Amino acid sequence: MSVVVKGKRGPVRPDALNVVRGHQTRGRILAAARARILTHGFEALRLDDLARDAGITKAAVIKSVGGKASILLTLGDEDRQTRLQVIREAIPLRTGLRRRVQDLARRLLELDVARLNVVMAYIGYMWFWTGADHERAQGMLDETRTLLENVFTAASTSPLSPERLNLLTLRMLSSYVVGLRDLRYGRATLDDAARLVVDLTLDADVE
Repeated sequence: MSVVVKGKRGPVRPDALNVVRGHQTRGRILAAARARILTHGFEALRLDDLARDAGITKAAVIKSVGGKASILLTLGDEDRQTRLQVIREAIPLRTGLRRRVQDLARRLLELDVARLNVVMAYIGYMWFWTGADHERAQGMLDETRTLLENVFTAASTSPLSPERLNLLTLRMLSSYVVGLRDLRYGRATLDDAARLVVDLTLDADVE
């Protein structure tokens, strides 16, 4: 039997009723937060509204999921997990570098276009996290960058230096944000945005 929670009176089983209820409450709060951000935007999110949605007090919301920044970080990590799966699936493919980056970018954009209000708020807020939240966000970014480096390594016909890998990864991350912005404001289709990511990421010497 694994123990993952400790209480004031000793270890608490993960299937204990209060633990299960706590997870359920947290899930309701996060689902309500996602729905409200998607509909009204992150700036309109209010903890009082989430408390009413979940049928609990504002204090209970803060105890369960933290404040607005913590909620956004958690939602961002949920979304990131789906992106990581798509990136992992791209690593063993046998397509060339340009095709692989374009297909990967399109799949990722297709995921995020349905949740743009959450994704864009998460990206924008990355400049403002501090302390433990900053460390958590940095760890999430580092993991994503490592997986993207694996894609470039697997798709290249010749070895890439660490400096080159780092540059390509940073280019893809930044151009992906530009692609999302263009989608957000109706300036591009999914295919247009994916091609933009490729064009801003790759240049002649790595194709």
